[in-house]
Amino acid sequence: MFGALVDFLSNCIQFFYTVTANFGLPNYGIAILLFTVAVKVLLFPLTAYQIRSMKKIQELQPKIQKIQQKYKNDPQKAQQAMLELYQKEKVNPFSGCLPLLIQMPILIALFNSLRRFFDPLQHPEYVNLDHASFFWVDNLGAPDPWILPLLVGLFTFLQSKFSMSNPNDQTQKTMLYVMPLMMAWFARSFPAGLSLYWVMYSIMSALEQAIIRRAPGGVKKEEVA
Repeated sequence: MFGALVDFLSNCIQFFYTVTANFGLPNYGIAILLFTVAVKVLLFPLTAYQIRSMKKIQELQPKIQKIQQKYKNDPQKAQQAMLELYQKEKVNPFSGCLPLLIQMPILIALFNSLRRFFDPLQHPEYVNLDHASFFWVDNLGAPDPWILPLLVGLFTFLQSKFSMSNPNDQTQKTMLYVMPLMMAWFARSFPAGLSLYWVMYSIMSALEQAIIRRAPGGVKKEEVA
């Protein structure tokens, strides 16, 4: 089944490459960017659900803080009371993990797809390797050790910054800096096409969060005294 997902993603990239060729700009880098836009659009309902849940949890913060204060000497009872509150308000505290859970199979399959897709010896017959370069990258199936990893780290940081619901939460503050460093390091061994996908996805996610926060009734960052 995983092999089928790898083949499906390869066919998707080839489809978007055909689109670029029809517009007179045949390039697999542009095709990967278009593919990323399509994935982001398809995942928008899930993102919207995540944002609604985030907003609801923010509204519940006063009640959550009262529970934490009431059971400050009994963490187990505090946890049980918060779970009961979430159930009563029909809120899923783990909704923020859903986009990442959906993304992981895509990232893993895309990693495997791109390594074979642009391999000089093993690539599918329909792949035109003459158009496998993108700006300074000679082959999108090979790692770019510096520039793309730096961009991955930068835009992962911006995406995390915009998506923080509570800037005073220690866990979120830690992940704000740890996650970009981890992703930048991993990107040094990624196929460049995968790093390009992640950069584009992070840019779109950051813009999406910025627009939603500025919109009337949008989610605002929680300010805790």
